Amino acid sequence: MKTFFKKRKQKKQYKELMKSAKHARNMREDIAKEEDLCELEQAKQDLINSFEKDMEDFPKKIILFEKAINKVYPFHLRKGIREQMEVFIVAIAAAMAIRAFFIEPFKIPTGSMQPTLNGITVEAQNERTFFDNPITKFPKWLITGESYKEIIAQTSGPLISADQNRDALILNINGVKHRIPFYMCSSQSASKCLKPLKRYYQKGDILASAKVITGDQIIVNKMIYNFRAPKRGDISVFDTKNIKYDSVRKDTFYIKRMVGLPNENIKIENNKIIANGVTANKEFSFINYNYAGKLSDANQSIDLLDDQYLMLGDNTQPGMSLDGRFFGGVPREDFRGPAEFVYWPFREHWGIIR
Repeated sequence: MKTFFKKRKQKKQYKELMKSAKHARNMREDIAKEEDLCELEQAKQDLINSFEKDMEDFPKKIILFEKAINKVYPFHLRKGIREQMEVFIVAIAAAMAIRAFFIEPFKIPTGSMQPTLNGITVEAQNERTFFDNPITKFPKWLITGESYKEIIAQTSGPLISADQNRDALILNINGVKHRIPFYMCSSQSASKCLKPLKRYYQKGDILASAKVITGDQIIVNKMIYNFRAPKRGDISVFDTKNIKYDSVRKDTFYIKRMVGLPNENIKIENNKIIANGVTANKEFSFINYNYAGKLSDANQSIDLLDDQYLMLGDNTQPGMSLDGRFFGGVPREDFRGPAEFVYWPFREHWGIIR
């Protein structure tokens, strides 16, 4: 019985030391001395031979193997915060590599892809509920993406001005500017969120309130277009850097549906996409395409070059999607890839994007 437990202990030591040696090589192989690496490999082989053939010499080989490991990766570097930081840095580097070459997360900010994907949406809510208290609000947000947002006057005084840009409504109350985000003051949500403007405000007055539901968070496949060409119907993310249209920012990304392919003539007839005279959007026929921009009526069309794709939002109601109807084709080189998966929030769109 004593021999059994002794062998069991030795086998455990053997496995742990092999793991330590592998870890030492992974962490320090690029900066360790060549002779120390050779000594480690020799000590490892000696320990393997001892374990398999001559257990009498095993304790001595363990000591030599530990010394060889310590030369490559000194013990004082392996303990505490130092090793944890090294593991953390390696993990971050791996995550960045995955993001750079394989997949990348994106957030849907607007409603241009509804009903397929949701941007930030709001629902009427005038006051906090039980689930909006400090204890329950985070779990609620983590699961559903819902949160109660309230904009409160920070001072008492007259309303000096109300200015709106593409990002927010700015209320200047007694010299203090109050920012109400665009998703709470856009024409589609203003009636749900904004309180009627007043000439004079008291500190603590509610300027706007609503239940805010975060936009769908998606995973984009950055590899797939290396193996196949973009195809009609893809919901793809693209860079706006080469788009020449005043209302399009040059430092952001858009997500739209691919409706036109290179060298096609695209027009809209009876709410359908017509490519080279043929109805092209049968597979996503639930979407009604509206006239706007360069496709302002059935007689207007867009001719795509041999490296361009036409990208339109699924929600083409007036004012809802700044898309290819206005800025034309998108160069092939500007695509990040197709959207594959909604990973958060856990609502109706969670899962594979269809």
